[in-house]
Amino acid sequence: MYAIEYREELHSTNALAKEHLENLPHLQVISADIQTKGHGQFERTWYSSNKNGGNCYISIILKPKNTDNIDKITRYTSLKVAQTLEKYGLKPTFKYPNDVLVNGKKIAGILAESVMIGQILKGIVVGVGVNLNLEAEEVLNIDQEATSIFIETSKNVSKKEFIENFMELFEQDLCNLDKYEGEILCYQNK
Repeated sequence: MYAIEYREELHSTNALAKEHLENLPHLQVISADIQTKGHGQFERTWYSSNKNGGNCYISIILKPKNTDNIDKITRYTSLKVAQTLEKYGLKPTFKYPNDVLVNGKKIAGILAESVMIGQILKGIVVGVGVNLNLEAEEVLNIDQEATSIFIETSKNVSKKEFIENFMELFEQDLCNLDKYEGEILCYQNK
């Protein structure tokens, strides 16, 4: 069962999760209202805003017993973000390997990072950033075309509700990552 720890401001939820991984349980979620040094793949800066109810910035600690399919965790997470977005009336697609788009614009990004000690995998930190309540002028701060649930629907989204909806979907079949390969391909081809 997941547990969520909420913080007002952090440098990066992934950095904190990696730093304290050994002392945190499997499925611990760290959420921040603001990330001052949040980043995505290739250290690209992730724009952070808490205006208008905020956005979703979380990191999930995974300590899998079986790591056979762990290479699929980014795509699985993208699928669960997409399924959560559908609950808000959106039609998401994927941009391989770690972006979720709506109407061709980025709405979410995933960053999975392994934590190794020597050759031993101690855990995986899965960072998820979702633009919930960004307004049109704020997306201009992002280095690519972007959108938010608010821009697409004109409705504010509860961050707490979104995270809980996402985590319920995420936790359901985490032990069976192979099960979703066909469904993931459908999102890539929409």
